[in-house]
Amino acid sequence: MQQTMKTVKPPSRRASGYLPSLDGWRAIAILGVLMTHDLPWSIGGYSTAAFRGYGGYGVYLFFAISGILICTRILEEESLIGRFHLKSFYIRRVLRIQPASLVYLAVIALLMLAGIVHESWHYWRGALLFYANFLYRASDSSGTAAFTGHFWTLSVEEHFYILLSLLLFFFRRHRIRVFASLILLTWIAQIVAHRYGIYSYDISSRRTQWVILYLLTPALLALLLRIPNIRSLAVRFLSPWVAYLTTLALMSADRLRVPHPGVKFWSFDMLGMQGNYLFFGFSLWIIATTLHPKSLSTRFLELPPVRFVGRLSYSLYLWHILFFIPVYAGVRITSAPLLFLSERPWKYIASFAAATLSYYFIEKPFIRLGHRLAPPATPGHKDLAVDTAHRENAGAEPIRVAN
Repeated sequence: MQQTMKTVKPPSRRASGYLPSLDGWRAIAILGVLMTHDLPWSIGGYSTAAFRGYGGYGVYLFFAISGILICTRILEEESLIGRFHLKSFYIRRVLRIQPASLVYLAVIALLMLAGIVHESWHYWRGALLFYANFLYRASDSSGTAAFTGHFWTLSVEEHFYILLSLLLFFFRRHRIRVFASLILLTWIAQIVAHRYGIYSYDISSRRTQWVILYLLTPALLALLLRIPNIRSLAVRFLSPWVAYLTTLALMSADRLRVPHPGVKFWSFDMLGMQGNYLFFGFSLWIIATTLHPKSLSTRFLELPPVRFVGRLSYSLYLWHILFFIPVYAGVRITSAPLLFLSERPWKYIASFAAATLSYYFIEKPFIRLGHRLAPPATPGHKDLAVDTAHRENAGAEPIRVAN
């Protein structure tokens, strides 16, 4: 049979590429972070002190979301337009992350110059240039990085974007093997580092090489889901409740297991961190809810108020520190208005107000600009969509298929 070539428009398998449940997961993640950074409080005789330590897991939930979402978007772009545009990816990422973070850092710099915030310029520069995670010290309680310390997670994510994009760009074949090998090598390196004292919880726990597993593993799962048979099995068997119960079972088994005396480096707790099974389980939770849009969990995540908080999550993450941290000892804040806003309920009101302003006046305009300069294969949320005609004119070449 004679083969002819014809040009077709990219298929529209999903109208926008927007997954509402991911906004729901972002909402849960940021509320966990807020709970961790808030002082304990009680309501109806019940205190949040017992749960406060678990709120920090919200950071690793953000990592799981990023690993799955960014990898999936890149793979969808390849599928829809035939290739992955590295330059366009960086344009969209820079305009998604940098503007809001630069405005926050500019405000912190002004407060430092005014003598209201006593922050070290050393840590401020680390936040600006995204190497704050290499400056972290768990034992540092002086408050020198109080208002920029949370940039450690943004630093890790920026490093992950670069690594992921380069891996997917240069390795067109055997990607699953490449990712699995990198994850295995990273895991082995962590075991060796912990075994021989190279790793230190005090100064190393947030460095990219020790945290990247929690982004690479979700990315690998996103790659595996592109295989039809694996995706079919996941749809059939990986319901949200199966994902939750599997994670709880693994965590319980790990706590009940008694390792051989002196052997501390072969379980997921090898870095002295508790709950690592939960960190990996987040990826299963996210995948399960996206694959089962009619489940009770997914419907909760897609409630409009929950999704709204999720869309504010990045700005909330940036700005809440300014209002949550001043009450802590060692921060040395003497500004009466800032101390007033750090009390309840004003800290929550101020954080959501600042985040709302940041989202609508900084985030959205620059995300839309990024979409205009480098149109994505799918537009995302309807609030961020750009003109369709412009997208088709500025997009990549159409796919050519054999008939």
